[in-house]
This record gives sequence, structure tokens and C-alpha cells, in this order.
Amino acid sequence: MRAFPRNSASTLSKRHFIDSLEFAKQSLEIHDKIRASNLPGLKEVLFSGRGELEFSVVGGRLGRDKPMLRLEVKGSLGMQCQRCLDEMDYAVDIARTFALVADESALPDEEFEDDEVDYLVADPKLDVEALVEEEVLLSLPLALRHENGCAEEVASAVVGKPNPFQVLEGLKKK
Repeated sequence: MRAFPRNSASTLSKRHFIDSLEFAKQSLEIHDKIRASNLPGLKEVLFSGRGELEFSVVGGRLGRDKPMLRLEVKGSLGMQCQRCLDEMDYAVDIARTFALVADESALPDEEFEDDEVDYLVADPKLDVEALVEEEVLLSLPLALRHENGCAEEVASAVVGKPNPFQVLEGLKKK
């Protein structure tokens, strides 16, 4: 197995283009980091432009004959809580396996798809960062919220103040 060297943090903006089929056939690997703000689609949904993603792409085979790519992405993004509208850290942890197919006609019917494997049309000039960006965007929940409650809710619960939304709900019932 041949591997690309791990890139240092100083190459955070370098783009990687691979021939996905050859990459898989030769069992190559890429390990790198990228600033979330360098990905235009992701930059639009970031709260402060803050975030860094570490990713790896590993080529190989599924079974004996199916070329595949394994994508792993880990990191943290500065996102906006949809409840309190403050910034929050959102942990990214993605692992996907893509079976490569020659063209869209080779994609399996939905009823025969394997839930463990996604399909990707082989591309002689696959933009790895665009793949990372797409998978991160697809993994984001529709409405991000602080897991343990927002700071206001936690503070009012500790101090004993009623939640303002509960007070409004009480007024509505009267």
C-alpha cells in the first residue's frame, strides 16, 4: 500500500484532486486538515467562521472486485444554536464507505442498496475537499441546539428564575 504523507497544519488550504478509480485500485491514502471557512458551502452556515476538520480518504476494495473509498472526517465547527442564537461547538464525526461505480446507470436500485455502503460515480478528477464539504453539510441536523440546554435556561434553573417562555405560556392559558 502506498500512502501520501500526513500534511502539516500549514497546508490547511491545499486542495486534493484524485482519480478516484486509480486511487482505490492502488489503495492510496490522504490525511489532511482543512479550515471550515475554506469550504464555501460550509462557510455560509458557520456562526463565526470558526472550525477545523481533519479528514482521511483511503482507497481499497469491497470484496474482491468493487473499488471503494473510505472517508472519515472529524472536527469541530462554530455553529449557531437555533434556540438561544448563541454560538455553540458542533462535533463532526463522519465515517462513510463509497463503492465506486462507472456511471449513474450502474447505481443499484434503492431496494437492493446496502445501508453500510454509499455509491459514488468514479471521477478522474474528484475534488476531495468538495466531497468532505458535501458529507459534512449532509450530516448537519436541521435545527442545532445545545445538548444540555442553553446558557439562559441553565442559569435561570440554577438561580430559580422561571423560564420566560414558561411565563408566557402561563399568560396564554389565562
